Amino acid sequence: MKAKSQGRPPESLKGGREKPFVRESSEELLFDVLKEGLFWAALGRPSEVMPFLRGKLLGNGFSPKAKEELQWLLDQLERYYDHVSRAGVVEEKHLRAVKSFYRDIVVVLSMGRA
Repeated sequence: MKAKSQGRPPESLKGGREKPFVRESSEELLFDVLKEGLFWAALGRPSEVMPFLRGKLLGNGFSPKAKEELQWLLDQLERYYDHVSRAGVVEEKHLRAVKSFYRDIVVVLSMGRA
């Protein structure tokens, strides 16, 4: 007699620790959004992605200290996008700066779960 598996989610969909591939793709998405913000800034709209970033990063169950650090990083990022907006062009140095912001945000995210 076979055991019925109806009503149970497949093993890959069960809760528990976050799967590595999910985290990796989330971090990749974060970097893509940061780069998109850079290009919006060069087009004269430096705050275009900021509401999305603030909503996703600050509303996700992080510790108060992590939220404070994320808020500071996002404020700095917005100022940087303003700087790029005044330049009106994206240069390699701007991409390097965004990579730095990305690394800083990922560090806070990885350490800041409540």
